[in-house]
Amino acid sequence: MRFTLAFSLIVSSGLAAGACGGGDSTTTDAGTDVGFEPPTKTLKANMRGSDSSWSELGEADLTHCVADVATSTAVTLNTTITDFQVGRTVGSASVAAFANIDIGSVFDTQTSAASGAISFTIPAGTKRFGFKLTGDFFPTFLLNQYIVPATVTAGVTTEPSKVQSVSAATAGELPALIGQTRTPGTGVLAGALRDCNHHEISNYVTTVSSTSGTATPIAGSSSYYFTLLEVPAHHNQQDAAGQNGLFMAIQLPVATTSYVQAWGFPTAADLASGTMKLISELAVPVLADTVITGSLEPTHP
Repeated sequence: MRFTLAFSLIVSSGLAAGACGGGDSTTTDAGTDVGFEPPTKTLKANMRGSDSSWSELGEADLTHCVADVATSTAVTLNTTITDFQVGRTVGSASVAAFANIDIGSVFDTQTSAASGAISFTIPAGTKRFGFKLTGDFFPTFLLNQYIVPATVTAGVTTEPSKVQSVSAATAGELPALIGQTRTPGTGVLAGALRDCNHHEISNYVTTVSSTSGTATPIAGSSSYYFTLLEVPAHHNQQDAAGQNGLFMAIQLPVATTSYVQAWGFPTAADLASGTMKLISELAVPVLADTVITGSLEPTHP
């Protein structure tokens, strides 16, 4: 299960998908562990091998991210719709592709074949874009997608190689694994954090904040992190992101705009001083009974 998005979404055209860096944590959790306790290690970059094992590569690169390059011509994206949890292909999914995070700016709508295969035309001049998936599963959004120029050959790319839907069963099972029952009417966010070299980052914590730039966790929400078996763990087992960089936030009240934030200690000096830094931030709405998935990134020029 590899998230190739960015905890993203959707409904209003004013949402900004920019990542922020360099801020300091000014609000801390008071008493209850909601998955936002300061990590005990600095941020590390990790890579998954061909045998599915993970290895630590060293310090996460937060400073060499390359500015987005808009597509110079239309690009055909050939991808596959798969199920988030079990990986099976999903046929008959209706998928709308839209510019930036504005669901009102749809540029292509397609339906997946029985094999899950689906193709989109990404217009010239596109930087970031997203998908809305509907069908026999929870409404699922995938945002903050980007066509890396090096992946395009003769006007065609296969990256992202898959776009994942989330079944209603999975939306209920994931919270159950950490002893919670998803409250109807609330939203779910899930995704990963990657560094400037597209390596998964470990040892960060997330919150869904009501304010930009500072951590003001939304009441009732909790963040959880995934084991290498790719299931969420209790806070007393894993209270920061592991090598796969995956996280999940649940029990989120509906909000027009909220801020998914990743915080951590980039350097040993930061860890020693106890000053967490804001590594990434993505402005998103929270929709009732909807899953928003994506990949967070460091500074996003």
